[in-house]
Amino acid sequence: MRNFIVNKLSHFNGSKHTAFKRSWNSIDLDKVAVAAIFILFLIFNMSIPLTGTSDDGILFAGPLMKSFDGNFFAFLSNRYSHWSSRIIIEFFTLLSVRHGFFWRIINTCSLTAMSVIPVYIFSFKTRKSTLLMLSTSLVLMMPTSMFAETGWIATTTNYSWVLAAFLGFLVIVLKPERKMRWLSWVFSLFLVAYSSNLEQMCVVLIVVIPIIAFYFYGSKWWLLAPHYLIVLSNLALIYFCKGNKIRYAKEVANRFPDFTSLSIFRKIEMGYSSSLKSLFFDGHILFLVLALTLFFALSRSSLVSKQFIGSVPLVSFLIFNLFSGLFHTKLKIIDIVLGSFNKYGTSFKLLHPTTWMADLVMLFIATSIIVSIAFILKSEPRKFLAVLLMLSLAFITKLVLAFSPTIWASGERTGIFLFYAVGITALTVLAKRDTSKMLQGTILSLGAFCYLGWL
Repeated sequence: MRNFIVNKLSHFNGSKHTAFKRSWNSIDLDKVAVAAIFILFLIFNMSIPLTGTSDDGILFAGPLMKSFDGNFFAFLSNRYSHWSSRIIIEFFTLLSVRHGFFWRIINTCSLTAMSVIPVYIFSFKTRKSTLLMLSTSLVLMMPTSMFAETGWIATTTNYSWVLAAFLGFLVIVLKPERKMRWLSWVFSLFLVAYSSNLEQMCVVLIVVIPIIAFYFYGSKWWLLAPHYLIVLSNLALIYFCKGNKIRYAKEVANRFPDFTSLSIFRKIEMGYSSSLKSLFFDGHILFLVLALTLFFALSRSSLVSKQFIGSVPLVSFLIFNLFSGLFHTKLKIIDIVLGSFNKYGTSFKLLHPTTWMADLVMLFIATSIIVSIAFILKSEPRKFLAVLLMLSLAFITKLVLAFSPTIWASGERTGIFLFYAVGITALTVLAKRDTSKMLQGTILSLGAFCYLGWL
């Protein structure tokens, strides 16, 4: 009798354990992770004080009510005639300064999209729930100035929302077998209209849409023809905008009086050096994380050349950022490189090779990063090409600012696309199955600390 009862209890406990295990396995951890990320950003956005003391109030909320009696279209018409072609973006800026709750919800969706969409676009084989948390950590490591430099609303609607809209377009049109519901297709048109209203992203979409249309869609390329027409329309809107020309003249006079006298070569060098300096030499944690991922990924290689290439970004961060104050008296290259930067980019002169040092060092670091990624993604050539294209286009979005007199006045926010691409590059390396668990844990911990910093 006793044995019978014990057997029954054992059977009951075993059945209960099996049922619990089946129930646990039925939970979609990816959806749980996405929901958690959304809640994380919702809490953050609800805590932001929208005081209206920055450009949110000075350039938008104040003039809208005082000069235009709350009339959006009168305000935007005036802006287009006297200052900016970003009338689609600024419509949502106005909507946000008038309705703060709207901004909080859309900004939550924007940050969630930035964290989630890359994991699905790249079709990583690693467990998605882990990658979703890593991706979120990398987004949190981006400088907060890229989201709030001129006011939370003005900055996000012009930059991070543009990035999120671009990602939304990609996730819609890159669906497996290119199957789109008509509602998704229509929504993707809106996303393209919004994102291409920003000059930097307009350049990106001019390149990206034909690649997607002909490489992924083939004979059905015409599905993306309306998207391209929208981008070209935005390009025309930007080019023929009277306000942009007025603004250009004012910015030259007020911020960069000798800008028009600079040669094309000088502007390109200024864009090149200003872009890479902000990434390599300004002590940003996101570059350190990329350097660490490349170092750990190649440190186990049996080839010394691979180990060397993989260590270059990390060593450069240590020399030019973390320990620059300690080593600058012993390593003259630190003062030579960091002292080369000025309002014209660097002191580069073609006929004086000694002035090339800073540009060559940055080129060496950038090349080491690309070669390291090529080694790591050797078995996945399509993914490597996608990462290379992403980094190249992100770099161009920063480089083209050299053709604007506001290259320095624009601050860090214009670098959001480059820094985001660096974060996604780190994610592609972390997605490899043999990635160090300790490194993943460290990045998640850093992400948690950065979140507290955001709050």
